Amino acid sequence: MVDQIHIYYEVTCARGSHIEQISHAIALEQTVEVPDDCIHSDFVREHIVGQVLEISPLEKKDNTYLVVIGYAPDITAYQIPQFLNLFFGNISLKNYIRIVNVTLPECFLEQFSGPNYGISGIRKILGVYDRPLAATALKPMGSTPETLANMAEAFALGGGDIIKDDHGLTDHSFCPFEKRVRLCQEAIQRVNLKTGRQTLYFPNVLGSAEQLGKQVEFAVKQGVRGVLISPFLVGPDILRHLSAQHKILFMAHPAFTGTHFHDPQHGIIPAVLLGTLFRLLGADISVYPNSGGRFGFSVDECLGISEALQKPLGKMKPAFPGPAGGMQLNSIEIMAKQYGVEAIYIIGGALLQHSRDLQQSTRIFMQKIRSLFKERLTTPVYEMISAGDWGGGSAGQDRRSHLAWQSDFTWTGRAAEAYKAESGLAFAKIRRQELIGKHGEKTGFDLRYFQIEPQGFSSLEKHRHEHVIIAVRGQGVLQLGKRQILLKPHDIAYVEPDLVHQIRNESAEPFGFFCIVDHERDKPIAP
Repeated sequence: MVDQIHIYYEVTCARGSHIEQISHAIALEQTVEVPDDCIHSDFVREHIVGQVLEISPLEKKDNTYLVVIGYAPDITAYQIPQFLNLFFGNISLKNYIRIVNVTLPECFLEQFSGPNYGISGIRKILGVYDRPLAATALKPMGSTPETLANMAEAFALGGGDIIKDDHGLTDHSFCPFEKRVRLCQEAIQRVNLKTGRQTLYFPNVLGSAEQLGKQVEFAVKQGVRGVLISPFLVGPDILRHLSAQHKILFMAHPAFTGTHFHDPQHGIIPAVLLGTLFRLLGADISVYPNSGGRFGFSVDECLGISEALQKPLGKMKPAFPGPAGGMQLNSIEIMAKQYGVEAIYIIGGALLQHSRDLQQSTRIFMQKIRSLFKERLTTPVYEMISAGDWGGGSAGQDRRSHLAWQSDFTWTGRAAEAYKAESGLAFAKIRRQELIGKHGEKTGFDLRYFQIEPQGFSSLEKHRHEHVIIAVRGQGVLQLGKRQILLKPHDIAYVEPDLVHQIRNESAEPFGFFCIVDHERDKPIAP
């Protein structure tokens, strides 16, 4: 039946056993967990017990069969824990049963959101297309927050795309979580403002059940746009829960999953676990050991994970493969042939090993990628995709109610961004922060902060909506039609609909101003 969950098992039979009996025993064990002659209800027999749909011998594998069993989706209660129980609960305790595939019906898939952003969303945030992304890890454990922040800054200055905590970094006494996250994110933001491009920092969230939500909330408050999480250390449904609460990026790490696929006759193959299931849980990126590294995955296993992350899965977005685990700079050409454009190449220790100058090592990393791919860059764009981004409860309300001002004219929890997406309108040396209106507030307006560096300018434009400008730092020149108005701190200006306008900074200091504008508005056009 097309509305069933179909699970594909490789089953190896011991001598004297019968595959038909083993297959039916799996169907019983994973559902009713009683002998067949204890079932007296037609509903239970026809709807609850798994249906053996196919049994076929596998070539080149003695006494091994492909068994396909169909299960009614409502057995899962449309919850991840019960789905995993049905998927590989009791039979994980048996021998010689290996899950090699699963197909999920639309009625099941539509209960889950999958990745928040996926491949296309990550590329939009970074403004990087037509080449693989480059990532590294902050290590080793035992480094101070200051040391790791310096590493993050060097990697960003070298042009890397994503820097993540090593998965062993948690809230250690020698490297406290909050201090590490704050310093690393500040370092990344400094570089992003300096270069005009984006590097993303993913802190590792790993702690007790009481700590996890607070860690994510703290990271988001610092302006972090993604986190690293190990689903099988913290619990698979924790990833689904956090990704539903916080509309940021989630990078899933495979720690503690290895026992599922090291036995060739038992477990769950990597493509299903690290590909399909991690994507179902909400992973935008799935990190896994690449072939040729220090973990022994085969090329076929790695390509299987990559395919599972990107192939159609209901309405879920494709997720990025993140091959890692002992990759070297000389691995890049091989990875390029293996994965092509849609992958994140993660090189950690090898960058540190190459040179103590991480910035220079990262430049070489990027040069090797660019020598194989012709990158296309656009203005980085990051938009919160739902009002649920802040989650619920008092913590979310606190973040909306109070944005702490920083001496560099930024606000905690609000990352500085490029001025606007590609529009065909000229502008230079200007950035913005979306402060109120796009983070779950119920306002009919947006409050933004813009800063124009010396000799910078906004686009010359007009639009139907009106807005208010409040100068707070330095001085700038507002062009309103044919008028030129000098704005100084605390001056207020009103821009009426359809009036051509532009703001320039002709001084030697930054000019900063608040702008209040309708939440729903038309796009600016050239005059």
